[in-house]
Amino acid sequence: MRTESVPVTTVVRTPVATIAPTATLEAAASALAAAELGLLVVLDPTGIRGVLSERDIVTAVADGADLSLERVVDHAVTDVLGIESTASLADAARLMDEAGVRHLLVTDRVGATIGVVSIRDVLAGMLGAVPA
Repeated sequence: MRTESVPVTTVVRTPVATIAPTATLEAAASALAAAELGLLVVLDPTGIRGVLSERDIVTAVADGADLSLERVVDHAVTDVLGIESTASLADAARLMDEAGVRHLLVTDRVGATIGVVSIRDVLAGMLGAVPA
């Protein structure tokens, strides 16, 4: 099977792991470690405010941030990239490569977030799709 025909939904992770914008970076790091994830969706009552990745936390540490005081909202990426659930693994890989990101939100046809896919998920799906 070719990766162009394998939908991203074969590797999408659900449910989406979320965190409040007012949470500390320390809480975010703990949540990422406990769930063995690389990305949290920053969510408040009005909707998605951004995403926070392990890379964002490492950058904050390198910049001298106090993880027990700094808030997620101040370090989250607000320009969130997504891909429609009908897209292929190859489409997801191309988008990640072009944008220089390691995670994408996966959306349904009306734009609602249904999950997250990581570059590791995409790679595993692509390797599984390649005949031995």
